[in-house]
Amino acid sequence: MTSISYSYFFRVELLHKYFANNICNDFIITPSVLTQTALNGNKMLARQYGNTLYGALQVDDLGKAFMTPSNSLQLTFFLRLNNPVFFNYTNLPSVYQSGKVYYFTNRNSNVGNGKNFISQAIIFSNTTTYHPGDLAPDANGVMFECISTCTGIVPSAANSINWMPIDKNRYISEADALQWMPSVSTYTFSTPQTSAIIQVLAFNTVNRTFTTNVLSKTIPFAQSTKSFKLDLSVLSPGKYKLTVNGASKFIYINDELGANPAFAVIEIFNDSTLPAAYKLLTGTTLNSPLYSINFLNRATIWKYVLNSGSKGNITVNPPDNPPNSPPDDQLDFNFPGPSANVIVSGSPIPLSEAALNISLALTTVNNKPVNVNINDVACPSPRMLSTFSKGPDKYACSEIFLNY
Repeated sequence: MTSISYSYFFRVELLHKYFANNICNDFIITPSVLTQTALNGNKMLARQYGNTLYGALQVDDLGKAFMTPSNSLQLTFFLRLNNPVFFNYTNLPSVYQSGKVYYFTNRNSNVGNGKNFISQAIIFSNTTTYHPGDLAPDANGVMFECISTCTGIVPSAANSINWMPIDKNRYISEADALQWMPSVSTYTFSTPQTSAIIQVLAFNTVNRTFTTNVLSKTIPFAQSTKSFKLDLSVLSPGKYKLTVNGASKFIYINDELGANPAFAVIEIFNDSTLPAAYKLLTGTTLNSPLYSINFLNRATIWKYVLNSGSKGNITVNPPDNPPNSPPDDQLDFNFPGPSANVIVSGSPIPLSEAALNISLALTTVNNKPVNVNINDVACPSPRMLSTFSKGPDKYACSEIFLNY
């Protein structure tokens, strides 16, 4: 009797800093129609268990690939949300534009903290204006979150007015967002044009940028027009750089998303030019890489509201940290005085499933002086958010009503 064995071809784990165990179970992962056909034809399996997508390949008795997939193999998987509160506790824009899709691929070499992330690498730029929620790393690879608008201020613990340290992991950002387009669509100009000069570039595996010309054409119009039919149906599903009359943007084409939109797309390539940590195969040997997609928890202004006639102070008690704790465990979240009826944090505080140790010192109740300390005060729920403005910046705000 012949035995049939499979080994891990790759794995993709979904992580989220909001959850105490960092495991994100907020998505259903499914293969595209073309990918399901490719899986069947290459003696492969793909299954989701919990927060992880497992890809497996049939192997021989020596554990080698039974049938070596083509070097052009492209596997596409869709992520669809199953948690309506996801955007409340996730550091992403809460207004989700129509047609936007996040794109993750093993062509993104983004190693950090011992993990192989497949989101776009984020770099700091002195000329970029950063707004609350934006991310950038310091020189040592620690990721920071902007908490006050700034330009040219380097992420560091010394610049704590503008930057809050997170950790050495890598997180998804708007750099991972693409515009989904159907293969045939209506393209609209900002002003009427007499022609459309179109160029589409695909990923070049040699220089690892989008420089391979896959489509070039010029469409003349009988008269100036504001829109035209853009036909890209000759292109295979995937990510491209589209330029029309000098205006360029990255797009994602896959007509399956027209009937059933997705939050994100994962594309795994059997590309022999990939860095070793991201490569699926070395000859017929399975490298079995583990890829990671990591979401950052949203930081909000915390606003504690006491009963009318009451005033107090909120204190975030630091945890009993062991030596060399990661930066996120050493943050000093403050609620500046004086004693007030509405107590507002001095800077954004990350929402977390793991509660912080909060205490309330009451100084007034029913308009009479008191001296009462209350421990284990509630942390905010991510289900309800409002907004809070501070100077030019606008923040998400978590309001907590206390019956004191």
